[in-house]
Amino acid sequence: MRKFIAVALAASVLVLPVAAPASANTGAIFRTIVLFGAAAAAAIGITNANHKRHRNAEEENETDRRQASYKAYYYRTTGEYPTPE
Repeated sequence: MRKFIAVALAASVLVLPVAAPASANTGAIFRTIVLFGAAAAAAIGITNANHKRHRNAEEENETDRRQASYKAYYYRTTGEYPTPE
């Protein structure tokens, strides 16, 4: 959450100086809209990538836990560790 706030703050610092000339002409308005849109898309993209990274890490931890559990079960029942095939 702290990284998201930091990224949002950095994006706003980069975009806010560009927002001032928006009232000058239509070209500036268009550039401002595009830059705000790009900043919003970047913030959303970073958030989605972060969630995906955490979800993948949780899945990997769950897989490791299941494999260790099966290895312990196999050892208890057969007295030897499973061999990869």
